[in-house]
Amino acid sequence: MTVARPPREMAVAAASGDHHALASLVRLHHDRVYRFGVRVCRDDFDADDAVQEAFIKLATRPDVIADGGALSWLMTVVRNACHRLLRPFWHRRRTLGEQIEAHDVPTDSLSPEAAMERWELVRSVHAAIAELDRPHREVLVMRDLEGLSGAETCAALGLETAAMKTRLHRARSMLRESIRHRAGPRG
Repeated sequence: MTVARPPREMAVAAASGDHHALASLVRLHHDRVYRFGVRVCRDDFDADDAVQEAFIKLATRPDVIADGGALSWLMTVVRNACHRLLRPFWHRRRTLGEQIEAHDVPTDSLSPEAAMERWELVRSVHAAIAELDRPHREVLVMRDLEGLSGAETCAALGLETAAMKTRLHRARSMLRESIRHRAGPRG
């Protein structure tokens, strides 16, 4: 039976050339980094390429692995790769992530009307996030959807804490306003 190493110990071992530790580090961070890549690239195939590029670069950077900041570094590499892949298509707007179908919304305990309302809310939120400009969308995705800490988000985006907080506050305000506008008057 293999005993799981703490992330810091795993990072030190990976930085020393332990390929099993590096593979464990990849398994530890892959899902989060991939989800972020899909949201930034807005395409599964481009996200695959960006994530693969990030992990290949990580394997050649023992300084990053040993530092313990691998997650924010990976997200920065993925972000930059996605931007490079998207440059030719910036004039085209696409929906954020995968399309959400009505049958994909869980309805175990919901009435059909409640399930439809939930689906509409999810669709509205995704559309509103997709409409945010790139800097606001990135900080919102990292902090609120991926759950990165403020320090990790700052490191990944190359921002000072105050700038990140300001951008996040504005992104949340724009998102609320967009959703409120989409909902229209209630009455």
